[in-house]
Amino acid sequence: MKKILLTILCTFALFMVQTTVRAEYAHGKTLNLINADNRLYHFGFILGMNTMDFNVSNSGIITTQDGEIWEEGNETPGEIWYGEDTKLSPGFSVGIIADLRIFSWLDLRFTPTLFFNSRDLVFRNDKGEEREGGRISVQSNMMEFPLTLKFRGQRKNNYRPYLLGGGAFTLDMGRDSEAPIRLKAIDYGVEVGIGMDIYLPYFKLAPELKFYFGLGDVLERNRPEIADISDMRYNHAISRLTSRLIILNFNFE
Repeated sequence: MKKILLTILCTFALFMVQTTVRAEYAHGKTLNLINADNRLYHFGFILGMNTMDFNVSNSGIITTQDGEIWEEGNETPGEIWYGEDTKLSPGFSVGIIADLRIFSWLDLRFTPTLFFNSRDLVFRNDKGEEREGGRISVQSNMMEFPLTLKFRGQRKNNYRPYLLGGGAFTLDMGRDSEAPIRLKAIDYGVEVGIGMDIYLPYFKLAPELKFYFGLGDVLERNRPEIADISDMRYNHAISRLTSRLIILNFNFE
């Protein structure tokens, strides 16, 4: 499923680039915005789509039905729970662009972006039984603050490819303190991407595909306000939970 969705995003991005370039050639090879890349700085905005998921590492810890860690000699039967992220759903994103020219081929970019989406976790025990109540939905209204370097290739007519690389930290603004699974407010990670600047008569359009790989464990383990204490067994089941994002942006600059 994840590979299929990634293929769709890549195909859509390439289709947008190809369509725009063909339209440009249909009207001749006049160069648009010939001085656009010589500005010291410029601004823009972002509209895009995203998908989110987790990279789940299971702990193998034995827990009781009350959500406590099972210990030798405990009369209550213990079981091991395993979590996995199996569902991807599309979300919407919007952001702004602040771009500083360093060299003719290198820019420094700050692109704060707001993501709206959700992620689902499925838990099964060592008997193959799924959690009563089904999937746990983790709502993610996330603000990302990436600082990246944009490495630009050679311009050819009205298009110019580029690569992106840098770091980012995120702020989760949709946390529910009583939910079975709660994420930490702040995460950090690396971001890489590829895109194409398309020079139109009045602005640049840039389809851009990016990937965010979280480096921090985002699972909140201090849960005094959890609604059902037995749900702590699902928290104990995970030793490490990291975030991943696939982002398809359309930049208007």
